[in-house]
Amino acid sequence: MKTFLLALSACTLAAFSSYGQANPVDTAAAPTLKPQANQFATELNVNPFNGTLSLNNSINQLKFRYFAAQNLAVRLGMNGSRVSNVSENSNPYGTNSYRFKDERSSTTIGMNLGVEKHFTGTKRLSPYLGADFAIVKKSTEQEINEGQVTTTITGGWREFTPYQNGYSYTYHERGYTTYGINLVTGFDFYMAKNFFFGYEMNFGFSQKSMEELEVKQTGSSNSPSENGNIKNSSFSFGPSLMNGVRIGYVF
Repeated sequence: MKTFLLALSACTLAAFSSYGQANPVDTAAAPTLKPQANQFATELNVNPFNGTLSLNNSINQLKFRYFAAQNLAVRLGMNGSRVSNVSENSNPYGTNSYRFKDERSSTTIGMNLGVEKHFTGTKRLSPYLGADFAIVKKSTEQEINEGQVTTTITGGWREFTPYQNGYSYTYHERGYTTYGINLVTGFDFYMAKNFFFGYEMNFGFSQKSMEELEVKQTGSSNSPSENGNIKNSSFSFGPSLMNGVRIGYVF
C-alpha cells in the first residue's frame, strides 16, 4: 500500500510538472487583442469636444480595412450622397399670372484606396504607416422655369439677390473633381479583443478642378441671356488631421 501511494504521488507530481512546463504564466502566450489575417475592420469618428458622431471623416466615408496579414492591411473608403429639392410658385389667374419653378440636384461620389503597414507596438497598441489614393466627383445641376423661359445650369446653383433696380446672382454648390495621394500615420489601441480606438493624420497633395459652369437659356424674355462657361482649379499640399477620435471593431 505504501509503495502504491508513493507511486501515485510521483505520477501526480510529474503531471503537474508537465502542465506547468506546457503552460507557463507568460503574458506573451496570452491571446492577442489585435486582428489576425483575413479579418475585416470598420470604424466611426467621435469628436468629444463638440459631441458629434459621424462616419469616417469630413466627407462622411464608410471605411473598411482588410488584414491580409496581422501587420498588413488594405484600406478602402467610400462615400456617396444625393441632394435634390424643388421650389415652385405660380398664380395662373388674372392679368398678372406667373409661373416659377426651380429644380436643383447634386450628386457626390468618392473613394479612397490604400495600404497600411502595422508595427509590433505592444499587446494593445498597433502603430502604422501607410498611403492611399483618393478621388471625389461632385456633379451639380439646376433648371429654372419662369414663364416661357427655361434656364438650364450645369456645374453649380444660381442664387438671386434682388436690389432696388433689379437683381444680381451668384453661383454656389459648384461641381468639382478632386484627386490626391496621402501618406498616413496613426495608431489603433485595443481596449478589448477586436475593439479599438485610434487617431490618424496624413501628409499629401490634392488637385481640385471645378466643373465647367454652363448656362443655357431658351424661350423669350427681356432678361439678358448668359450662354457661356466658367472653369477654374486649385492645388493643395501639406499635413492634415482626421476629424475626431476613431472608434471601431474587427469582424
